Amino acid sequence: MRTAFFGGTFDPPHLGHLKLAEHILASGITERIMFVPAFSPPHKRGKRISSFEDRLQMLKLLLKDNENIIISDIERRAQLSPSYTVSILKLIEQENPGINLQILIGGDSLAYFHTWHKAEELMKNWEIITYPRRDCDPARDDLLQHWNPKEADILLQSKLQMPYFEISSTSLRDLIQNGEYPEAWLPDDVLKYIKKRGLYR
Repeated sequence: MRTAFFGGTFDPPHLGHLKLAEHILASGITERIMFVPAFSPPHKRGKRISSFEDRLQMLKLLLKDNENIIISDIERRAQLSPSYTVSILKLIEQENPGINLQILIGGDSLAYFHTWHKAEELMKNWEIITYPRRDCDPARDDLLQHWNPKEADILLQSKLQMPYFEISSTSLRDLIQNGEYPEAWLPDDVLKYIKKRGLYR
């Protein structure tokens, strides 16, 4: 089964993540999306993030009603530090023989994909799916600064034409820290969990 690996901190997970996943599933480019919360994200070293358990529980509350969206706690079980995408993908394949993994990233990640650990191996071994992020849409010339023409074209072809979902976990954390609870982007169950746990305050 074609399964899009969607890794991230998800702190907090929000309706933008859900709408994105539903839109990509509807496009037919993949059959299933696997949300994989990071245990020790390399790009978050030294930054304060919520516990893995809190982020996992919020994801379960957000994604509970879609059978084609699954959550993996493999990063907690593996406890790699840092947890590089290439290592996690190999572990998922070991646990799921025959799975056809794809990598789902945003346009901002595409722009810096060359900086990822073993980026060339990632592109060689797994299909990339890129969703758009406003103000971050690398063109071919941008990619050619870091990739050869064949690689740049493969990455360009990974870009989907779809709506922007204008929200970020960072902006939600900032709002909550200021005493606002953005109901438009956080479902009731997730909001209740955040309040009960006193997150982001």
